[in-house]
Amino acid sequence: MASQGDRSAAQPSLKARLLLGLLCGGIGLFIILSYFGVIPDSSVGRCRAIFCDPYHWQVLSFGIAFLSTGLAFVIPPTWPRLGRLASLGVVGGLLAGLVGTFFFR
Repeated sequence: MASQGDRSAAQPSLKARLLLGLLCGGIGLFIILSYFGVIPDSSVGRCRAIFCDPYHWQVLSFGIAFLSTGLAFVIPPTWPRLGRLASLGVVGGLLAGLVGTFFFR
């Protein structure tokens, strides 16, 4: 049987959770701000990618997924409902972006 000490050793420290939350949340915020045009697009030349500019709704859904991932890392484990809501944001953002990428080119 696992004791309380074993259970707490498996969870990341507060510093690691804050660092991961800041990293994922920062990436998500950057993607969302570039979608809304706050961060200007500086692409030059031809682009052969699926999304040549950041103004597609799929880009916004991936940004929401990254921002929700950052929030899921930062939310304390003592708030399970808010953690589930952030997890739904991650899954919903990734599914919407993938479905949009594959079916609505």
